[in-house]
Amino acid sequence: MFKPNLKYLKFDDRKMILIGVPLITFLLPLMFYGLSLSQYLSNFALEFADGLLFTITYTLFIRYLIIALRKRYESVDNPLKRLTTQFFIIVLSVPPIMLITGGILHAIYKFTPLEDFYEPSLMQSYGVTYFTLFSLMSLYEAIYFFHQYKTAIIEKEQLQQAHIQSQLDNLRNQINPHFLFNSMNTLMNLIPIDSDKAMNYLSKLSKFYRYTVSNQEQSLVPLQKELENVHIYADLLKERFHRGIQINLPEVVTTKRQILPLCLQLLIENAVKHNVVATKTPLTITVSLIKEETYIQVSNNIQQKIHAVASTGMGLKNIKSRVAFFTKSPLLISKEDAFFKVAVPLINSE
Repeated sequence: MFKPNLKYLKFDDRKMILIGVPLITFLLPLMFYGLSLSQYLSNFALEFADGLLFTITYTLFIRYLIIALRKRYESVDNPLKRLTTQFFIIVLSVPPIMLITGGILHAIYKFTPLEDFYEPSLMQSYGVTYFTLFSLMSLYEAIYFFHQYKTAIIEKEQLQQAHIQSQLDNLRNQINPHFLFNSMNTLMNLIPIDSDKAMNYLSKLSKFYRYTVSNQEQSLVPLQKELENVHIYADLLKERFHRGIQINLPEVVTTKRQILPLCLQLLIENAVKHNVVATKTPLTITVSLIKEETYIQVSNNIQQKIHAVASTGMGLKNIKSRVAFFTKSPLLISKEDAFFKVAVPLINSE
């Protein structure tokens, strides 16, 4: 009964209930009814049983109200709606709760022989009831928001670590000796054959690196801007592999959504890294908008190398963690019909 709902409370409140309910029950009459300790102790058993019934009722009521509303508004980022609903439910629920518990106690009073049994006034009863409920609500909410704050701090630190790691991965994958060697080798082969083509290749290589360096610190970039850089990267790969690679890209996109910088380039590079690229069996990479332009997908035909390249999977993990910071839409990864597909959610530009 208790344990399945603890995730909505963010802490185990069972010990608090076992210890706190009897303690509150003991203190409330002394705090609000003006009873002296001697008066209270003279009829302690009945007074305590009376208060215990109310306190247990209030505690269970507020507990399950909080759980129900957190389940109901779990996907709502702004807690104001939940707290407002909670406040009005408490205000409206107190009279019927008091009526029910009061009826039970009235039956108990009929059979008690104690003439000096203390009965609080209606105003005192309402005051204690509202005080208890709102105090319990404040306690649960304070613990909940503290947990949320602590979780946000941890997630922020994890995101920063992931961002730093992704920067290192991008630099390692994009400005590494292997890529530079291949680029320079392609350029050297072009210079004696076609100097104009070589200059064009060098210009594209320069633009590609300029974009890479200038966007290292950017969290998001417009999709069209990212695609323009991917077009340049695709031209560099085609000049290197010729008919061994086919890269299909959308020329112009109308959506104003944004994307993680260098994300598409990293996915294309992964496809080249893990698959055979040859004239007889060309690697085909297609970049396309899907799901009503809310996702952009990079897919490639699977033709795995005989000697598979070692992979840590950190590239996709970093993309996934960085995407999660901006949207609840997940990174979609699938392998079907001899195609490997990765769909990246696009982020609204607000």
